[in-house]
Amino acid sequence: MSSPFAAPDSQQHLPPIPWASLSHIFMFGNGKGGVGKSSVSANAAGKAARSGLRTLIIDCNAQGNIARELGYKRAEWNDGGAALLESLRTGTALRPQRNVRENLDVVMGGPALGDEFGIFFHTLLAKEGPHAYLRLLMCLLPIAHEYQIIILDTPPENPSLQRLALSTARWLVIPVKSDGGAEDGLAQIGLEFSYVRFVSQLNPHLELLGVLLFDTGRTYTGIHADVRQQVQKVLGEDAHMFKHLIGHTESVARLVRKRGLLVQELADRRREGDRSVPETVEGLVSDYEGFTEEMFARALELRKDAAA
Repeated sequence: MSSPFAAPDSQQHLPPIPWASLSHIFMFGNGKGGVGKSSVSANAAGKAARSGLRTLIIDCNAQGNIARELGYKRAEWNDGGAALLESLRTGTALRPQRNVRENLDVVMGGPALGDEFGIFFHTLLAKEGPHAYLRLLMCLLPIAHEYQIIILDTPPENPSLQRLALSTARWLVIPVKSDGGAEDGLAQIGLEFSYVRFVSQLNPHLELLGVLLFDTGRTYTGIHADVRQQVQKVLGEDAHMFKHLIGHTESVARLVRKRGLLVQELADRRREGDRSVPETVEGLVSDYEGFTEEMFARALELRKDAAA
């Protein structure tokens, strides 16, 4: 006989999760801010969309950094994360802003994912326990089939949102900088990864796809080797480092957010004669193109290995 005072099992209210059909969901995360998550999210998504793949970005950040990357910060339709919060609160399907770029839709982040989200999610967690972290996935499932690539940009300063994203994604990519402070961020995201996949088994299919060096000198091989040692020390010797990296080009990085254009779009402006765009943009385009292709190729390879 069950106790009349026992809390209901929230698992019984969850529909079956079609994990096999969710291998197109990528997450960029780190336990440290300022390591390029939003920049890489936006430019990788832009590359996918330009290649003809229907693509979705979900901005899980209260700062709404994707709005800066894509230039809609002051657009009248930028709701600051209100629609995302409402979907999470009600458990209804996400409602993306369509065609922010051709083939590219966005679920917007922003201030609504700050204190207001915290109050709501604290209540949900008390009611549902750990399965509350599957709420984002449940809201994504009704529209996930509409996209060939889904990318999650995540915040280090909000562990609940980060865990929601980890419980949704198939692949985790960790951008790091070679500034000597990588270990703390790696340790934090590593612990969260372990909790979601192994401890709680909320997402038993989550995999670490690799670690990406961001905003670094392309020829700093000694520094890169040191970062690799840090990564292996924290995440294990088998942790994959992407061959491609994102180089340091400060003038281009500043111009990207000032104009709200992706790196490829800036390069297009230069090719059309805009000499206010530095020539170094071409190197950055090559970095993003190479990394994005490597990321998708590695995910496909691991999928094939798992199916063999």
